[in-house]
Amino acid sequence: MHVGQLPRARLAEAKQVLEQACAFDRAAIVADEKLFGPGPQSAVQTVGAWDDAENLVGVAAISSRWLRLLAVAPRACRAGVGSALLARCETLAKADGQTKLSVLDQPGNYLAPGVDTRNLHAIAWLEKRGYVRGSELRSNVLVDVRDNPRVSQTRLAELVAKARERGYEIRRARRDERSALTAAIAKEFGGAWPYEAERALGHEPASVHVAIHDGAYCAFAAHDGNNRGLGWFGPTGTWPAHRGQGLGEALLLACLVDVAVEHAQCEVAWIGPRAFYDKVAGIAADRQFVALSKQLA
Repeated sequence: MHVGQLPRARLAEAKQVLEQACAFDRAAIVADEKLFGPGPQSAVQTVGAWDDAENLVGVAAISSRWLRLLAVAPRACRAGVGSALLARCETLAKADGQTKLSVLDQPGNYLAPGVDTRNLHAIAWLEKRGYVRGSELRSNVLVDVRDNPRVSQTRLAELVAKARERGYEIRRARRDERSALTAAIAKEFGGAWPYEAERALGHEPASVHVAIHDGAYCAFAAHDGNNRGLGWFGPTGTWPAHRGQGLGEALLLACLVDVAVEHAQCEVAWIGPRAFYDKVAGIAADRQFVALSKQLA
């Protein structure tokens, strides 16, 4: 077995590894984005492991201080493949000047906000290698977007009309407003949200919806800016002066109607107000995640 840089030309093989290894995440669908896509302010380094017959049996990706992904084909488990990949990623992180490595949860380009709590083997494996749990669990929720009476074009039109009565325009964002919109999001919210919104604006049609009042942005919601192709909702935000006007509800519904074109469910990631999503669209299921990180010596 040997470990080395994984070229994009081996993407098809990497997808096979992810399909076999990732029981709790649809990693194979977003393999290119996770293994080779950049982060908001950092490049990615991608590593592969090959057996003696030159078959790809493991993959990993690291970006800045985040271990974005690590997976080993089941047939190669307990052969030291995962340990070798993790050691290489930690070495790369230290060479880049990083002093801490976090698992999966890179803002702007993350497979999940941590390790799924059902994946007990992965959690124990990482803890054995010095990774420590965060104090709080993180949550995603799943929302049914088909055959759901609360998710429909009719209800969306009603919410848009109510917003219009209050002086707000709800519409799909345009590509030509990319600079203005991302700048407004950066000024009000910061973090990785402008990056995710910009990626969502690159879709056709753009997967960002906005609320406008007196010519200024006052709320937005996006989907598939991260984990494109999974029906992934977020980020979303309302400027403080415009909260309580029903804008978040209308924008969420606009995104859910979009997602329903290709998916039966929408996954709302790294949620804050769970009750809001249950009220607007109903929650079909919950997922919880453990945040894991390690101080690098």
